[in-house]
Amino acid sequence: MQANPTATALPQLDYRWVFAASLLLSGWLIWLDPLINRDAIIYLRSADAYLADGLAAAQQLHGRPILAVLMAWLHQLSGLSVLHSGLVITTLAYAFLCTGFVACVRILGGNHSVQIIAAVVVLSHPLLNHLRSSIMRDPAYWALVLLAFREILLYSRQPSLIIRLRWFLYILLASLFRFEGVFFALFTPLCLLFTRNLEQRAKHCLLLLTPQLITLGLTVAALLVYRSQQTDSGPLFPAIHYYLQGFLGFPQAFSALTAEVADPLLQFTSREDAAWAVAASLVIVLLLNLCRAMTWPWLITLVLGARGGLLRHLRRDDNTLLLGHLLIACSYLAIFMLINRFMLERYGMQVVIFALLYLPFVLGAMWHSGGWKKVLAIALLAGMSADTLHNSDYQKAFIAEAASWVAQNTDSKASVVSNEKFIAYFSEREFDWVAIQGRRFALGQILDTPRLWRNRDYMVMYLKPKQEQRWSQFLASNNLRETRSFGGGNKGRVSVVRVSAQPTIPPRDER
Repeated sequence: MQANPTATALPQLDYRWVFAASLLLSGWLIWLDPLINRDAIIYLRSADAYLADGLAAAQQLHGRPILAVLMAWLHQLSGLSVLHSGLVITTLAYAFLCTGFVACVRILGGNHSVQIIAAVVVLSHPLLNHLRSSIMRDPAYWALVLLAFREILLYSRQPSLIIRLRWFLYILLASLFRFEGVFFALFTPLCLLFTRNLEQRAKHCLLLLTPQLITLGLTVAALLVYRSQQTDSGPLFPAIHYYLQGFLGFPQAFSALTAEVADPLLQFTSREDAAWAVAASLVIVLLLNLCRAMTWPWLITLVLGARGGLLRHLRRDDNTLLLGHLLIACSYLAIFMLINRFMLERYGMQVVIFALLYLPFVLGAMWHSGGWKKVLAIALLAGMSADTLHNSDYQKAFIAEAASWVAQNTDSKASVVSNEKFIAYFSEREFDWVAIQGRRFALGQILDTPRLWRNRDYMVMYLKPKQEQRWSQFLASNNLRETRSFGGGNKGRVSVVRVSAQPTIPPRDER
C-alpha cells in the first residue's frame, strides 16, 4: 500500500504565520469587546472556587470544570488574573484551530494557494470571530477534534502506532472539554470500514476502537467508585445526567409533544401525522441554525461548487472520512435537538468547521479559472474579511461602566441584585447566585419576587428599550428612585437603584 502523495509531497504553508495571525486577530477582537460573554461567568466563578476550596467546590458550580481548572492553574503559574487566563487559553485554542484547519486542507490535497485561501476562510469566519472574545470550552474542543481528524486522514494513508496514539490523545482531550467528543471517539473508527484503499480495514478499526472502549469502561468504573464515596445524593455531572434522562424519556416526551401539537395545528385524520409535523419542524430549526452558522454566502458558494464538480479531485477515502465526521456531528446535534427542542448556531459550528474544509477547494478552483469567477472569489474573501475587523460590541461598554461604578462607589459589604451576569460578578458585591439563576436572570421574574430585591442594598438592572415602561411602573409602585443611569439608545441602559438606606461612598475625584 502506497502513501498518498498529497500527504507529503505538497508544499506546506508556514503554519507559524497562521498561528500568529490568529493570535493578533483574537487580541484585536478582545480589545474591541468591553464585555465578556455571559457563559464565561460560570467558568470564572468555578475557577475562583477551585482556587479557594479545591476541585470539589469547582465541580459544584460546574460539573465539568476542566476549563476552570486550567484557568486557575495558569493564574497561579503566570500571575495573570483569572479573566485574562481564560482569554489566553481561548486565544491559544483558536490559534490551534486555525492552524489545524489549514493542515487538514493540505492533507486533503490543497496546494500552496489553496492553503492560503483556507487560512483566510477560517480566520475570517463571522461566527468563529464573534466568539473569539468569549471564554468557553468550544474552541479547544473544536481544535482537538479537527487535529484528531487530521490524524485519521494520515492513518488512512499509512497506519502507524504513533498516529494511533496521537489520535487517541486528541480525541480523549476533546472528550474532556465536551461530552460529545465521546461520539467521535466511538464512531470515527467505524468510518475506516467504508474506505477503499486501506488494507485490513476491520483490524485497523478495532485497533482504534479498543483503547476508547477500555478508557470509557475504566472511566465509568472510577466515577462509580468516586460517587459511592460522596455523601451528596445529586448526580456527579448534572448536565450529562439531564441529557441521559432526556434521552431515556424521549418516547414519552415526544408523544406528549405530538398530542399538544395535533389539536391546535391539525384537523381530522391529519392529526395522525402530528409526529411527522413535529419531527419536520425540529429538523427545519436545526437546518436553519446550521445554515446561519455556515453563513449564506459560503453555503451558496459551497453548494454551487459541489454541483459544478469542483470537488471531484478529492481522494475518495478522504471524502468518505470527512462525510463520516459530518454525519457523526449531525447525528449528535439531531439527538440534542430532539431531547432539548432548541438549537444555537454555536452548537452547529462543529458541523460547519468540517463542511468548511471543502470551501478552499471550491474557491481555489474559482481563483484558477480566472475571469469573473476569480473576481467573485476575491470579492467573497475580501467581504468576509472586512466584516471581521469591525463590530458593534463596543456599544455595550456602559454595562462595564456600571459594574465599575458599583465596585468603586458602594460599600464593600453591600449587596446587589441584577439581571446581568457581568454586573453580578464584576461589581464584586454580595450576590445571591442560586436564587437569581433559578429565575434565569429574567427581569420580570426578579421584579415579581420581592424577596429577591427588597432586602438588597442596590438594584443594578440592565434594561432593553421595550422594558422601560415595566421598569418605570415598578419604581413608581415601590417608591424607588434611580441613583445612576448608564448608557441609553438601541442597546438599552443600566439603571442603579438604592433599595436600602445604606449611604454610598462619595464618588472618587477623577480630576
